[in-house]
Amino acid sequence: MTPIRRIRLGHAPNCSSLGNAVNVLLWSQAAVAALWVAAESWSVRRRRPEPDGGETRASSDPPALVSTSPENGAPHEAHVQVTRNCALPCPSCHIEPEVDGGHVPLAEVAQRFHALAESGVFHVAIGGGEALAHPDLAAIAGAAHGAGLTIGLTTSGVGNLEPAGLFDQVNISFDAEGEGYRRARGYAGAERALAAVRQLATKGGRVGINVVLDRDTFETLSDTVAAAIGAGATDVHLLRLKPVGRAVSDYGTRRLTAEQGMRVWPALVALVDQFPAATFRVDCAMTPFLAAHDVPPERMAAFGWTGCHGGDALIAVDTAGAVSPCSFVPGPVDPAWREGVAEGACESCAWRSLCRGGCHAVAAHLTGRLLVPDPECPRVIAHG
Repeated sequence: MTPIRRIRLGHAPNCSSLGNAVNVLLWSQAAVAALWVAAESWSVRRRRPEPDGGETRASSDPPALVSTSPENGAPHEAHVQVTRNCALPCPSCHIEPEVDGGHVPLAEVAQRFHALAESGVFHVAIGGGEALAHPDLAAIAGAAHGAGLTIGLTTSGVGNLEPAGLFDQVNISFDAEGEGYRRARGYAGAERALAAVRQLATKGGRVGINVVLDRDTFETLSDTVAAAIGAGATDVHLLRLKPVGRAVSDYGTRRLTAEQGMRVWPALVALVDQFPAATFRVDCAMTPFLAAHDVPPERMAAFGWTGCHGGDALIAVDTAGAVSPCSFVPGPVDPAWREGVAEGACESCAWRSLCRGGCHAVAAHLTGRLLVPDPECPRVIAHG
């Protein structure tokens, strides 16, 4: 029997990344060993052969991807934009949505799902714009399932939530409570977001929150998480602010400070301890902040941790059908992303194969070059 090399737990909830699970980094070795044994008996929903003779298999109970191959033969996940329609003013939005923005026709969405499934993708994460504005959202969920894909949804919670119950995972954007939400999102929507969490949780769906971390929302993170879990959220996904779309204009004043970057990992450890029943995930761009605290790369690799794996573990598809490495950098997919960054502080870094240089969108914005070390990585800063 070919041994298991990687296990990625959970449905990827978000249109920003695969969602690396933080909790597993703190498990005991005994707990990890027990999981590897249990994974051999999980029912398999779908298998994908890998080029080296191994395979990746998807299970539904528990939701996971189990791989006997150390490398990806094709992306696991696709971020699929189904509309540009959104009337909300969120300054952290990575696109420039339009109040009357167009929707991708259902037939085209379904066609793209089938093509993605045939290419080996397991999961699609739906976003916009505001996906709740799409008139055929329920049918979109059905089209994904019909293609053999699991499907996640990211939403503000503003709109008709009924179709959201058909998704395998729904995450509500919720950066802070009260006035903090208004500062982060540009409108007073905290209570509405929490009401959306309650509505979905009451109906038995798996619901979480997305928190975009900036220097303001980071300082109220524990209170934000407490409010969301109190409303019924079981997953918390922390996202690094990206300097694209609307977020470009004030990125310099909103991004995490270097001191806050060094506090990310201790804050995650404290959250896991404070809320042990919740699952905490971080996006790929957060990996440099964990590497700065010597989080074991072997443990990260065992749980399928992804730093910047654009075009490798994930791809993005915009409303026009154009494929790019991720939601924050336009395509086409560049094979060089698979190799990552191998210069400066990254050259000898023990996390290089996982992190792959940090966030390329941040690097491009700050340096004008895409495949260079992330200037906000603590190790890069220390390297000078």
